[in-house]
Amino acid sequence: MSMLLLMTNAEAAKTLSLVAWVVTFFIALNIGVFLYTVIRNKIAEKKNPSESGTNPAVNHALLNYSEENNAPGVFQKAKDTTPKWSLGLTDLSNPERAFSASGKGEYLVGRKAQNDICIPDDGYVSGVHCKFEKENDTVYVTDMESSNGTKVNGTKIKEKTALAENDIVRIGKVEYKVTF
Repeated sequence: MSMLLLMTNAEAAKTLSLVAWVVTFFIALNIGVFLYTVIRNKIAEKKNPSESGTNPAVNHALLNYSEENNAPGVFQKAKDTTPKWSLGLTDLSNPERAFSASGKGEYLVGRKAQNDICIPDDGYVSGVHCKFEKENDTVYVTDMESSNGTKVNGTKIKEKTALAENDIVRIGKVEYKVTF
């Protein structure tokens, strides 16, 4: 105790700073070990769910229980109920230049690579230009506030517009025949 009384304010501040740093380090280390364990267990569950050794009640909170196969302890991710369909865009002036996408409920079209259909070689196409979606057996196109707009059969659209098979959609400076 007499040693603490002999410390200057600067020395006491350094000591407290060091203690705070050590405590913070150990807290961070424990959090890291906890996260590592959780991630490792999730990976083990994916590889072999029957041998993961984790609590099924916890799994039930994280995943939807599969009532369909009535197997105890079998868990599956929630199913996507969006109807899947295929979209084709064929360049009218060059039919060999065609784009397609399938397996989703909606498709984004634009110049950026993360779109479902990427049209990188047309400077008139916006990053995310338009969206195609299907609702109740009807396919719609919506302009995504693109710089140059989207046209359907020669008419510039301002809202979600229904399409028929083989309609002509102008995206950027190119007209495409739409198939689905």
